This record gives sequence, C-alpha cells and structure tokens, in this order.
Amino acid sequence: MAFKGSKYGTNHFSIRGFLAAIFRPFMSYPSDAPGVFTSGTSENGVEQWNTLVSNNEISSQCQLERVVYGKCTKSKEHEFLLLHFRHPTQQHAVAIMVLDRTTRKDSTQNGSGSSRHRVGRSSCIASPSVSETSAYDSIFTTPNKGSAIDNYLSGKYDSFKYHGTLDFPASARPSAIQVSVLLSTLSTHFPLYHVYQYQCYWYAHTVWEALKKLFPDCHETTLCEGRSCWFGVEIGRADSVEVICREYHTRWASIENAAEERRKAKEDEARQLRMEGLAEGQAQSQAQINQALAREMAATKKADEETRQKEEAVRKVEEATRKADEETRQKEEAVRKVEEATRKVQEAERKAEEYRVEMNQMRARMAQLERQAESY
Repeated sequence: MAFKGSKYGTNHFSIRGFLAAIFRPFMSYPSDAPGVFTSGTSENGVEQWNTLVSNNEISSQCQLERVVYGKCTKSKEHEFLLLHFRHPTQQHAVAIMVLDRTTRKDSTQNGSGSSRHRVGRSSCIASPSVSETSAYDSIFTTPNKGSAIDNYLSGKYDSFKYHGTLDFPASARPSAIQVSVLLSTLSTHFPLYHVYQYQCYWYAHTVWEALKKLFPDCHETTLCEGRSCWFGVEIGRADSVEVICREYHTRWASIENAAEERRKAKEDEARQLRMEGLAEGQAQSQAQINQALAREMAATKKADEETRQKEEAVRKVEEATRKADEETRQKEEAVRKVEEATRKVQEAERKAEEYRVEMNQMRARMAQLERQAESY
C-alpha cells in the first residue's frame, strides 16, 4: 500500500518497501490464512475475527509488523488503525487490515454476517443525546493488490490523514493470535459505545497504547499532532490501558495453559499408543520412534523457548513499571525536601523579624531611660 498525497499523509522511504512495491505484482498473493490473507473482501467483528484466527494455524502465526494511526479530516474526525501483518511463510506478502469502533446501529449486516460502513460522509459517533449503545468493533481486509486498500479507505473515510506509526522489530512482533486476544479482551471488557468515554478516539488510543506497553520493543513515529481531537479540541476518553493489559495477561496465560495441557495430552496419547503398539506386537522401526521423539523434543523446546520469551517480555514490562514508580517516589521525595527547606527558611525569617522587632523595642526603651536620666 502506498501512502500518497497530502490526503494520505507521508510515509518514510525504505529500500525494502521500494523493492516490494516493484516485485509484488509478479508475486502471488496468499489466501490460506482466514481473517488475514483472504481471496476476497472480509469484514468481521473482533470476536468473530478472534475465532477465525484461533482456528487456523497459519492465520495465528501471521506477524504484526506495523500499525498506522489514521484520522478523518471531515465530519466527526473519526479515528481508526491500519494493521500490517506479514505472512509467516510467504515473506513478500503483507496484509493491511482496517480496525475501528463505530456504533452497532451504524452497521448493515449482509448475508455472510459481515457488515459495511460509511464513515466519511455519515456520522460514526453517537449523538450526545444518546448516552450508551452497543459498540461495533470491526476489522476489515481485502487482498493487498494494487490500489485495493487505498480505494477502500477513500470509499469509507473520504478524506483522512495519518498521525503516527508503530513499527515492531522482526524479533519482537506480536502474532495475529496475540493481537486478536487483545482486541477481544478490549471489546469484551468495554462492549458499550459511550460518546464521552468509549468512542472511536478511546478505542484507537487504547489499542495503540496497549500494544506499546505489551510489546515495548516497538518504535513509535509521530507524523503529525491532533489525535483524540475534534477540530482541535481534545475529546474526553476513559483511561483503560492498564486494565486492558492486566486482563490480556490473564487471558493469554489461560490460553497458554490450555495449549500446554493439549500438548501434554497429545504426548500422553502418543506415548500410550506406542505402548499399546509394542504390547500388541506391532512392528515399528527404531528410526520412526526416534523421529517421533525428536519431533516431540523439538516441539517441547520450542514451546519452552516461547514461554521464556513471553516471561522475559512480562519481566521487562514489570521492570519498567518499577522504575517508573521509583522515579515518581524520588520526585515526590525531592518535592517534600524542597517544601521542608522552604518551611525552615520561612521559620528563620519569622524569628529574625521577631528579633529585629525586639531589638527596636529595647533601643526605644533605652533611649527613653537616657532622656529621663538627663532630665534629672
């Protein structure tokens, strides 16, 4: 996808992107990852998208390499995110997905259960007279060929620009399953659209900041100011990043535990089958057994390494939080010391003033006594 013209903002030039743009038309676009790399247009609520990604191994392994923060320049100045996912095996292929929050009543369901929205020329924010309504958090994709993505964005948002990017290094990219769990957690925890708290500004901001906190090795680039604002006025939104990150860690730990249990169950089943096969006199070559054991050991080692990496990521987040708390404590202690020093100075000044007053009174009294002595 090319970010072109003032309408679309400015994108940093990269040799990799330049070469990819040249050779992409000659490369096949994969369609083997439901919900991410598809043969046609796909739009789903984030819960349905989470199910699609979770049920397909290739989809779940797609890696998030970039997030772009978009904002409409007309009407309600709707905000949205573009998620760039790279295919796990066909490295030339990148899917660009559009993520945003609207109200449930703004969506028109079609026969496949997906929906299409028009944001640019119609209101995507509930009327202030409506306090709460069901939110519709959706994610859209279409094959990233030619100007397909640009055409979709122009058709949906009309005029817009980009405010920033998050880039994830190849060694620390979130997987599609991790992103889907985060989005599902967010929508489950805050299912209602509230114009003063849980609107599109809040949604884009919370996803953006949660990704930064959960995957701190990313690099943020600000292209222009004005996020979470409507015609220059900052819009109120709830601060939900910490809550969502805690909920994500809990849910992700549960998923990992379930995966570990399934892995152990498969190992037990394989072990039981081997034992039954030996007991029944079934012929199995030692080479086949060794290969099966090697695969199991490799899978176990890979799972252990992934667990270690995730624990290290959690440790880094906790360490960063601890450092921030320590810095806050030190700043508070410095303020306290300054206040204490100020109080002491004020006390010294007060005593000095009392001393000056007392001395003046003594001088006046001595002068009076001298005058009385002279008169005698």
